Amino acid sequence: MKLIDLVNFLDGYAPFSDALSFDNAGLLCGDPQKEIRKVLLSLDATYSVIDQAVSVGADLILTHHPALFAAQKTFSPDDRVYRLIEKGIAALALHTNLDVARNGVNDHLARAVGLAEVEDWCGNDPAFVSRKGVLPQEMPLTEYCAFVKKALGCNCLRYADGGRPVKKVALCSGSGGDMWEFLIGTDIDTLLTGEAKYHHFLEAAQRGINLIDAGHFSTENLILPQLEAWLSEADPSLEILYSDFSDPVKSL
Repeated sequence: MKLIDLVNFLDGYAPFSDALSFDNAGLLCGDPQKEIRKVLLSLDATYSVIDQAVSVGADLILTHHPALFAAQKTFSPDDRVYRLIEKGIAALALHTNLDVARNGVNDHLARAVGLAEVEDWCGNDPAFVSRKGVLPQEMPLTEYCAFVKKALGCNCLRYADGGRPVKKVALCSGSGGDMWEFLIGTDIDTLLTGEAKYHHFLEAAQRGINLIDAGHFSTENLILPQLEAWLSEADPSLEILYSDFSDPVKSL
């Protein structure tokens, strides 16, 4: 399958036009006319992931996070994109467009953490559509945190106790700790995300909002099987492999 045809196919499920303005989703490097026979899936295209792609003979690395994010004026042999081009490996990223897509990251996260009646939720920022839902029955916060930790396979889970049980949950995969403010004045008691700062925990708890940080990797890596399913639908002859990349954040 040609790379451009694969890009266009994935655009049908996670339109690149839906990516946020700061994002760099899409084809980062590679010849659009290149024939793709072997794809390596990974949350990130790290140096070790690129080495793995070289060793297995992958034509494409498909990631969630872009290998090239900010503007860059020069490239050296130490750059990841330089190495990709040098080795003839294409790089394609589905990032914020995959976060908001149907059956994308946030839908899979909502299912994994036990939410029902899942709906779109954007807080006060219509540019980013996340999800909210309800638990089948109310749970104490610590009990729900233990459930989430097991469901996502987190290395570590952090939380702030807003003094309320968990019933209605808003979520944002990846870095969304600042979105707790959007819960003020609503009937949502808990924000679940993948990355929060100290002051997010402090302020959320003072305002009666439970805040759960389940880890950036753990809230997003669960999308890889869905990417595999889409790739198989695009071309059943594709050989699809998973990278050895794991959560870079370790806990004692």
